[in-house]
Amino acid sequence: TPPPRRREQAQTTRANNFLLLFGIGVAVTVFRGAYEQVGNTVALWAETGVNRHAGSAVIPMTWFQAMNPLLVFLMTPLLLARWKRRANEPSAMRKMATGAFIVAVAYSVLAGVAAWTGPGTASWIWLAGFFVIYTWGELHILPTGLGLFARLAPAGFAATTVAAWFLATFSGSLTAGAVGTLWSNVGHAQFFCILALLGITAAGMLLAMDGPTKRVESDRANEL
Repeated sequence: TPPPRRREQAQTTRANNFLLLFGIGVAVTVFRGAYEQVGNTVALWAETGVNRHAGSAVIPMTWFQAMNPLLVFLMTPLLLARWKRRANEPSAMRKMATGAFIVAVAYSVLAGVAAWTGPGTASWIWLAGFFVIYTWGELHILPTGLGLFARLAPAGFAATTVAAWFLATFSGSLTAGAVGTLWSNVGHAQFFCILALLGITAAGMLLAMDGPTKRVESDRANEL
């Protein structure tokens, strides 16, 4: 049986780990409030606000939805190679914050396009460009976050901690649904600005937790 002091320290460390994971989960929930709009309000905008004609043909909306998984497949090796080439690979939290910011940039592009076209329709090229930027940001945050939750899991709580990551996915989807109700109450440009603001807010929250996360990861490495 470990001495009382060591046992108390272990309990404090475990509590701090859970608190940090909760904070990351809240930031990811905010992020997903914007991220999940691709299957919701972005699809609505693409249906009515985007000119999907390419010559005499009309590009099916489903083709744009399929761009995201295709780009994930194509971009993942490029991103991993980019990180590998860097002398100092960014920390997990900096990767995630960068990803949230990039997704905010993607929605800022849509906000600018929607403001520029007004009641008219935008070229489908803008929508394709949005998916490229959006997916590049996604790859920084979601796989990194899942791996981070697995690494920060307190001893004996690995499965529970990974499950908590998917709980953040659930809460983020609920948040996205609540945010999506604003679609019919504000202009499209204003709505996309709100999504960009959510992404920036999530980036700031994640960046603020970079120091504590590094300390926890360092402590876990020393334990091993």
